Amino acid sequence: MNPLLNLLPIKRLALLVPAFAFLAQAQEASTIALNNGVHLRIETSLGQPNGTATATASMVPASGDSFFRVFRDQNNLAVYAYELVLDRPDGGDEFHLMVRPVAHRFSLAEPNADGGKPVPTVPDTRELGVLHPGQPITFPVYHIPGAGIDVVDTIELTLSDQGSAPSTGALRFDGLKVYANRTLAAPAAVGSVSGRYAMFYIPGQGGYFFSSEPVPGKQFVEAGWFDHARMQFTVDNVTYDCVGRSAFLTQNDRGEAWVYHDPSYKPEGNWTKPLNDLSDLTRPPQFFTSASNTLAFWIP
Repeated sequence: MNPLLNLLPIKRLALLVPAFAFLAQAQEASTIALNNGVHLRIETSLGQPNGTATATASMVPASGDSFFRVFRDQNNLAVYAYELVLDRPDGGDEFHLMVRPVAHRFSLAEPNADGGKPVPTVPDTRELGVLHPGQPITFPVYHIPGAGIDVVDTIELTLSDQGSAPSTGALRFDGLKVYANRTLAAPAAVGSVSGRYAMFYIPGQGGYFFSSEPVPGKQFVEAGWFDHARMQFTVDNVTYDCVGRSAFLTQNDRGEAWVYHDPSYKPEGNWTKPLNDLSDLTRPPQFFTSASNTLAFWIP
């Protein structure tokens, strides 16, 4: 039986039909790339919905190895959500996928996601199988009979031993090396990442998040500049000089650097470990770089 019908009153179900109506058959995918070579892509299709309104699917951090997949209507209210767990048990080239209902942690992360009402979710925990590179897994989230709505997430993984990444956005961190007040703060990252947004993590100093333009609703400040393979910015009275193997901007040679620093940011789980190297999961997190087309992978 359709899990959505198990969870929603009839009146509420009727409201969902126009809420998802005008979303394209496949919207812009959520993507994330790590310099250890892990590139994840999740794309949503809704079938052939009837109506005129819009909706979006997004990702919200849940834990080190999982994300909340959230579907919102044109009023930015959550109409459905589930937790996607990606476990990389041995450091190899595969992830074990699982979906489970959103619960207390989602309420804490998104306390007013649906105007104070419980957000509909999957009825129980479900194993999706093993995700191999180049072999997408599809997850039929739910459907609404008679409305033409068949929500399906397609999850795809690609790996690169060198962590190389195509130019999928405005920013590229390629073999990034970081100096703080002229002292080496982070050695050169092994690989390359590219996306609309990029970030790096320095143990003990937190996460640094970057955009080439202002970010509405987020605490980004114009803190520096990009100049071909060099970036300089100043936050918290520290000046950082960053050097890459290639230009930081994929479409221009020079530009502004908008930066947000979260000193409390700390990665969890095993996403950032090098490929085939999970021999000691007790080791502290290492310097890494990442890029995505959405900030939601890192910043709630």
